[in-house]
Amino acid sequence: MLHILLVDDCYPINTRNQKIINSLKKNYGDKVKLTVVAWDRNNGYTEAQPGYMVYKKTSAYGHKTRKLMNLWGYRQFCRATIQQQRPDVVIASHWNNLLMVPQLDRSRQMLIYENLDVPTESYLVRKASTLLERMEMQRADLTIHASRFFPKLYPASCNQLVLENKPTFQAPKPQPYAPHKPLRIAFIGLLRYRDILGTLIDAVRNDERFELYFHGDGHAKEFLEAHASQAGNVFFTGRYAYNDVARLYEQTDVVWAAYPNKDFNVKYAISNKFHESLTFGIPTVYANETCLGDFVTEHHIGMAVDPYSSEAIKLLLEKIVDHRNELQQLADNMRAFGKSQTSWDEDFRQVTKQIDTFFEK
Repeated sequence: MLHILLVDDCYPINTRNQKIINSLKKNYGDKVKLTVVAWDRNNGYTEAQPGYMVYKKTSAYGHKTRKLMNLWGYRQFCRATIQQQRPDVVIASHWNNLLMVPQLDRSRQMLIYENLDVPTESYLVRKASTLLERMEMQRADLTIHASRFFPKLYPASCNQLVLENKPTFQAPKPQPYAPHKPLRIAFIGLLRYRDILGTLIDAVRNDERFELYFHGDGHAKEFLEAHASQAGNVFFTGRYAYNDVARLYEQTDVVWAAYPNKDFNVKYAISNKFHESLTFGIPTVYANETCLGDFVTEHHIGMAVDPYSSEAIKLLLEKIVDHRNELQQLADNMRAFGKSQTSWDEDFRQVTKQIDTFFEK
């Protein structure tokens, strides 16, 4: 039996890692044993789950100093667990979890680096983190990138695949794209980056041609609600279940997915909303001066704007309402492009192929 152990530094583990766990079960069935090492940082782990090894030490999200203070303890926990479990495959999710993995027996143990985000922060911190990442990833037998734009940042000599976070649900039957009046703009997801979302609110505030919806929750919600208190066309619907995503997209005319392009990771990352928007055929706005923004404008499958500029956003929205027929063409382009893309299951088979090849040596 193949024993695969995944290291994540949060609990519950992120949704992408849960998809990876589900796909491993789907591909290997009863021939695989799965273990998850996680860090319960918010006292949310109330009962034992089969296959979970959980480190319990409060380090609230957003408090980096507290996390750093407790990181050594988590590192010791991970290393002791891996040495005790002796798995065949270790998946280190995110570059900092490479540091949690002890030296493995390279003749019989495979190390996979799951590259969710490239090192970011300030210039000096990013350079130091990148150096540490490059040193640690030399131990990896396979690197899995969460964005098609990440490989250009890494040596071509390293063994790497791209596994983007594509939806695993079946695409719904396409509905005719017919924008509403007022035009419905929506942000769907975790409410953060309050400055950018606040700028979006300013761009549409009390403009009767637009309705702006925030579907989701997050630490920026309270600020955004206060910022929009005098705006009669801005609405907050709160947290949603993932199986509601299709409904939220289908009632939206334009999706907002512009993140802070001053962040180094954002320049190269690919948003989940990119794949979701292709699935549902809903025109989406991304940040300019990013690889994704350049990509969607080049292929005519999205729009890009300076997310920090209220004036730039207003100009884009003026263009949209003056040329609504272009939204229909954009939606058609997106659906055609989406059909040409591989699925998560197809991409994941490349991962299992690499694992199988390693143990056939």
